[in-house]
Amino acid sequence: MPLFEYVCTQCNCEFEALVRGEETPVCPQCGATKLEKAWSVPAAHTGGSSQSLPVCAPPSAHGGCGAHQCGGGGCHLH
Repeated sequence: MPLFEYVCTQCNCEFEALVRGEETPVCPQCGATKLEKAWSVPAAHTGGSSQSLPVCAPPSAHGGCGAHQCGGGGCHLH
């Protein structure tokens, strides 16, 4: 079951959705079905110095690592 990121073209809500088979995702904020797939970049925390994968930076004073997924809250990867 693929997990995709979407942006609602009606209310501009960004969200993730599990999409099974021929299901059509729906915006959780306004219920619209006219969505655009967002480009996802994998992120990983590593203990070493390898930079082969995008790595979240340490959390800022604002609580997030700077990735758009973090928004104003804590990073979802912590």
